[in-house]
Amino acid sequence: MIQPRRDHAPVPTSAAVIVAAGNSTRMGGKVRKPYLKLRGEPILVWTLRALARVPGLKQLVIVTRPEDRRRAQQAARQAKLPKRIAVAYADGGARRQDSVLHGLRAADGGAELVLIHDAARPFPPAEPLRLALEAAAREGAAILAQPVRDTLKKEAAAKAQAHPVSTQTVPRAGLWQAQTPQVFRRRLILDLSERLAKRAPKAEVTDDAAVCERFGQPVVLIESSSTNLKITRPEDVAIAEAFLKLGLVR
Repeated sequence: MIQPRRDHAPVPTSAAVIVAAGNSTRMGGKVRKPYLKLRGEPILVWTLRALARVPGLKQLVIVTRPEDRRRAQQAARQAKLPKRIAVAYADGGARRQDSVLHGLRAADGGAELVLIHDAARPFPPAEPLRLALEAAAREGAAILAQPVRDTLKKEAAAKAQAHPVSTQTVPRAGLWQAQTPQVFRRRLILDLSERLAKRAPKAEVTDDAAVCERFGQPVVLIESSSTNLKITRPEDVAIAEAFLKLGLVR
């Protein structure tokens, strides 16, 4: 477990890239996930407010589809962000990693750290995130994650059956489920992302830490909370509402 820093070093300046350009296929419906309502406000509003509490944050970069830009701008206004935080926008790409790279290119060049976060995760936990910022400033890269607790099954090769078939249990020891925010030294993740795009443009990564891992950069794992929910399916909205009702998040 990463322990809090005990000295009084200055808080690093940071920017946050919020990825809001996905197609939301698992959610269904015509409204994409960041703009679904949670207690009457778009999920993106909750996400922006949560990130605005990060000490040292100077900029939010919202990566959207062009047709969603006005919705994103309205959400930023509705969030009533502190004046110290600038808001910028970038266009989404064909893949998540392309969207992230567009956001990184738009991030403030003076920021020491960059947080990369899913727009549909409205409740990033404050203490794990603080530890991730400290670890990334020290080591270069850190992500929020949870140790895998459930038994894992490996699906067998496809056959002519109505449902998938398991033939193997995968040991879960040492396995973690990645979340966001994922935090990096800004120059490091930008350089590695540019290198990946240039050297292996067809290679796909499912999260930003994988870019670091591909080039041998270790990534610190910070234990997070199950309240750091990614809203993916319709039932997740009800779960998020319950978290708010019970006072588990804010």
